[in-house]
Amino acid sequence: MRAVPMVLFGALLTAPAAAQPSADPATLVKAGFSEVSEWITKAADLVPADKWSYRPVATVRTFGQMVAHVADSYTFYCARAAGKKVEWADPIEKGPTDKATVSGKLAQATAQCNAVYATGALPPLMANIGHSNLHYGNLITYIRMMGLTPPSS
Repeated sequence: MRAVPMVLFGALLTAPAAAQPSADPATLVKAGFSEVSEWITKAADLVPADKWSYRPVATVRTFGQMVAHVADSYTFYCARAAGKKVEWADPIEKGPTDKATVSGKLAQATAQCNAVYATGALPPLMANIGHSNLHYGNLITYIRMMGLTPPSS
């Protein structure tokens, strides 16, 4: 049987899996979060503070609101993965969305998630990765419209 290279969460794997030691799902999911959260953090660092109020059109979030929304989502999904019964809340997005404020809250939420990715329930953690990738895609569009190059490029 011919081995087919594939990329999963940025790591090169070779199929078929039976021919190699298998990584456990928790390790792969943690790697997926590490990758996307690093891109989001780098995107937040890349955009100058005076551009955090940028929005392509009036009907969408500003760049700062988008990053704040991601930080709120980390709090929600990772609390769920830790077994807490929480409801969605968006205090970061509804608060000040300047770079200094939101960057600190994003770092805090990322650290809390990293701790949960070591031991948490996989379904909410996988949902977090999907949601984060979706909004990183939005951030890429905003960044390109600002004339910058996204971190993952």
